[in-house]
Amino acid sequence: MKKILSLAIVAISLVACNSTAKKSNTDTKEAVTIQTVSVDNLLAQADDLVEKNIKVKGHVTHTCKHSGKRCFLVGDNEQFTIRIEAGGKITGFNRDLVGNTILVDGILKERRLSKEYIDQMEHEVQEKAQEDGTAETCATEMNNIKDMRAWMKSNNKDHYSIYFVEGLSYEVVE
Repeated sequence: MKKILSLAIVAISLVACNSTAKKSNTDTKEAVTIQTVSVDNLLAQADDLVEKNIKVKGHVTHTCKHSGKRCFLVGDNEQFTIRIEAGGKITGFNRDLVGNTILVDGILKERRLSKEYIDQMEHEVQEKAQEDGTAETCATEMNNIKDMRAWMKSNNKDHYSIYFVEGLSYEVVE
């Protein structure tokens, strides 16, 4: 499970700061917060919470410096990370939030990486290794791809899931 989460974090890092979040079709005025979840417990419940309004509490470890539209939270176990996308009342995440604990109200989203997409990732990593010889980085990426495939096989899935929260509002807490 630790490897899978680490793998998800790496996959998120590959796309997080350079992609834009898709807007939700969920009407947030009608959404009801069903549960407060810690970052540490979110992954275990994620399948049941996708597209549902949740509150998640965690420590801010990073805010994207270019856009400020994303931040990353960890729980008490710093190996579990969740990405928060600015939306709703959130116009952005100030870099001063790093190190603070926040409670985010938002909607849990899922991005599925298909087998075909993972195959393409592998192809690109192999091409990159041949072009610039960055063997160490490429080996890490290839191990992540191998772990994604192993997770898909062991969980009888045709995709690999990356979870994130479309933030609607947040508050700094102690």
